[in-house]
Amino acid sequence: MTDYILAPDYLLPTSNPETLIKDMAVAVTGGKILAIDNCDVLANRYPLLQVRRLEGCILMAGFTNAHQHGRGISQIQMGYPDDFLEPWIASRRARGVLDSYATARFAALRMAANGVTTAIHANYTFGSGDYGSEVRAQIQAYRDVGIRITMCVGAMDQGTIAYPPHEACFCAGLTDEVRNWVSANGANAYAGDGEQTIDLMDQLLVEYGDDSGVRLFYGPAGPQWVSDKLWQQLSEDAQKKGLGIHFHGMESAAQRAATQELFPGGTYKHLEQLGALSPNTTIAHAVQVTDEDIDVIARNNCIVVRNPACNLRVGSGIQPMGKFIEKGVRVAIGTDNISLRDDEDILGELRLADLLARPFDWNMRAGPTTENLLKMITEHGADAAGIGDVAGRITVGQSADMTAISLESTLKPYLDPDMPLLMAFMTRATGLDVRMTMVEGNIVFENGKFPELDADEIERSAVETAISARRPKENSQASVENTNELISALRRHYQDRGRVAETR
Repeated sequence: MTDYILAPDYLLPTSNPETLIKDMAVAVTGGKILAIDNCDVLANRYPLLQVRRLEGCILMAGFTNAHQHGRGISQIQMGYPDDFLEPWIASRRARGVLDSYATARFAALRMAANGVTTAIHANYTFGSGDYGSEVRAQIQAYRDVGIRITMCVGAMDQGTIAYPPHEACFCAGLTDEVRNWVSANGANAYAGDGEQTIDLMDQLLVEYGDDSGVRLFYGPAGPQWVSDKLWQQLSEDAQKKGLGIHFHGMESAAQRAATQELFPGGTYKHLEQLGALSPNTTIAHAVQVTDEDIDVIARNNCIVVRNPACNLRVGSGIQPMGKFIEKGVRVAIGTDNISLRDDEDILGELRLADLLARPFDWNMRAGPTTENLLKMITEHGADAAGIGDVAGRITVGQSADMTAISLESTLKPYLDPDMPLLMAFMTRATGLDVRMTMVEGNIVFENGKFPELDADEIERSAVETAISARRPKENSQASVENTNELISALRRHYQDRGRVAETR
């Protein structure tokens, strides 16, 4: 760790555009923000600090990718075309087990290059049979790259093949070969039942309790995947230990149909009654929600994560982000490792979210403001990751988690002086403009390079495990033929469920 005076052209300490100020610098020492003042003033006050000029840049709080799964090699690169969510998930059965460390490390590398200082790793299992080791390897991967990680310990006890209440009926309709293959395919989902999941959490809390860059949440997969008993167990333990909960909330039309049958009184009302909703609850996607659902989410002060490109690419639809903002719900942003161009460009995702949330009727609500968008990627993202007390803003005493972004794409070849700089920045800047990513005072990415890392080796490792998964060992349960049959059956099944949902 080196102590610096960072001197950008512009400093944006908070998400409020009115706080943007020119020619102000930030003194960093011991991984924290020591002072904010004119560069010359700081240089005279702290003569031992190295002055690092960030010419042509805006310095702002580091970005949070508030929902992703550590998939460094994209689904397209792995051979899974964009599709509706349910067959898309099933398509992974055609490949063998990936190295969770290699893929998460490459994902962390790509995020750091796009200005991300904190990532939420949502529930995800590679089916190795040792979920605890997967989690530990993934945490190590993020920390080796140097970014913060909020690891969501996953949990799931139903609906592994098709959503309840029709899973048994669906499986009965499969051929004997595919039914036997599916029932034998893979190990226990995650750590096991509620007691085993809580036991794993207790172990991890001991192991990572002293690491300021690690937060631990529970990650129940979603309403249709988790029984009431498991929800209650995890919710009670989270409340007792002060942990967050992060889950997928009604992402697709098929999930909407399932939850309509499972929870006829309202999905989020049901979760509220189980004690699963609180200000420490983060809900990813929330695409297929009703106005009543939004009201429940708002009154419990939950956080919602927008994943715009993912929702489009897997046919889930468009989250009613404007309604959430109107109700005062905190909204964050995530790539879900399936961004518009497969590049982890979180600024590009924010731009897409902005456009999709704009009204198409003169009499509708206004679109997101610049401050709304900035909060999504900084303050609300930090809240979602459980680090809002230490990051998300540039203020004295906060952790030195910051991102410097070149304004060249924003300003050149011309920008009318009447155009607000931040409005133009939010429209024109992309991840390619990131010049520096700093986490707890450590520069993890600068001018296209990773000072402490062998980026080529990290990429090679990720590619090697992708190739290995394509040619799994003889005892692997991977099967291209059975996967294709399963996907065809899922298409027929969910087409029927979708028609039922649409007629209600």
